[in-house]
Amino acid sequence: MKDLLESTPLLQMGWIVAFSTLLPLGIGVLLDRRFDTAPLFILIGAVVGIILSTVGAVRLASRTIDALGERPTRRDTENGPVRGKED
Repeated sequence: MKDLLESTPLLQMGWIVAFSTLLPLGIGVLLDRRFDTAPLFILIGAVVGIILSTVGAVRLASRTIDALGERPTRRDTENGPVRGKED
C-alpha cells in the first residue's frame, strides 16, 4: 500500500499528460472534419495539448517536490542528482 501512495504523483502526472494532450487533439480532429480544414486544427490542437501537458506536469512536479520538502537548488542539479535520506 505504501508503494501505491508513493506512486500517486506519477499516476496523476500520467493522467494529466494524457488528457491534456489528447483532448485538444481530439477537438482539433473534430473541427477539421467539420470545416474540412485538415491539418490546421489538428496541428493547433497538438501544440495547445503539448503546452498544457507541459505546464500541468511542471506544476504537479513542483507541488510534489515542495511537499517532500527537498527542493533542489540549481547548484545541486548541476553536480548530479540530489540524494535524499534513506528510509
